[in-house]
Amino acid sequence: MSNCLVFNHHSLPYDSPDGVESAIPEFLRVCVRAQKLGLNVLLVDDSVDANWFRVELAYGFCWQDWYNRNKSDNNLKDLIRAFRSITTRQPFFSTADIDRQVELFEVMLVSDSERYEALRAASWHTTHLVSFPSRSPWNSTPLAIHERSLDELGEIHQVTADIHNLYSQTVLRDIESQFVREKAALILSGKQLLTEWSHCYRHLECCGKVKEQLSSWSHHPSILAQAKESLSVLNTFASQWAASVHANYSHQVLRDLGLNHEVSGESSRVLENPALRKFREFWLPTGSKELFENHIKISKGFRIHFFCDPSTKKVFVSYIGVHLPL
Repeated sequence: MSNCLVFNHHSLPYDSPDGVESAIPEFLRVCVRAQKLGLNVLLVDDSVDANWFRVELAYGFCWQDWYNRNKSDNNLKDLIRAFRSITTRQPFFSTADIDRQVELFEVMLVSDSERYEALRAASWHTTHLVSFPSRSPWNSTPLAIHERSLDELGEIHQVTADIHNLYSQTVLRDIESQFVREKAALILSGKQLLTEWSHCYRHLECCGKVKEQLSSWSHHPSILAQAKESLSVLNTFASQWAASVHANYSHQVLRDLGLNHEVSGESSRVLENPALRKFREFWLPTGSKELFENHIKISKGFRIHFFCDPSTKKVFVSYIGVHLPL
């Protein structure tokens, strides 16, 4: 779950300024209400315009035109303040998202198989669209989508999901309590996993950033579910390794034990770069620092980094989060 909304530029432009001007107050009030829920940033596609003021709302009519026309109107001062309070960011996808292989992730509407970049961004960031209700499907919610991802082995994975489309305050109010509950549940689930770690994964030792990451967990439940599944396989290996079932660690052993995700070490480019190596070095509970190059790759670029100590046959997990810098 993210702290951003995705501006749905596909719902624009309106045919005339009159149509969009009547819709602007509701749009701005949705954005302000969403800010109070912690959705503080509005992601704007860089295909629209680098300047939010010049986003075209109707043919030949931009935000700047609306602002200049109404900035001195005392009756609209609250809306003007709301407009100026919106924090925007471009592009939809950062360098970190590209590192997490967003280019292997696509989204289409179930209804017509159309691909919209705003839907892709909302799905990737696990957040909501904010739209002008100009026409179908942007005047309805939720929007059913297919998510397709291509893993590094060339296999396509497809799931069906819903995206909430916030085109009115009524829609936002309908999901507000659900949003608050989900956000709280994510943190609780991360903390709960940390609390139950020694019971669920008694052959794994957590170190590095894991405690901090799970204590403040705010990512989608599917990411946590995949992390738990992967940790269970890793725990099984650690148990069998300690019992001398396996002579040493190998990626193939994890696959044989049922790991459903790719696992690998780091590339030579990373290993030979001191700065990049440093991001992957973590302290063990024993006080020594080790390179945690082995990692399990789960959805949307998330990684689980671990270290198998051949001298003690113990497995340490140091990191559960987005792709480390490349």
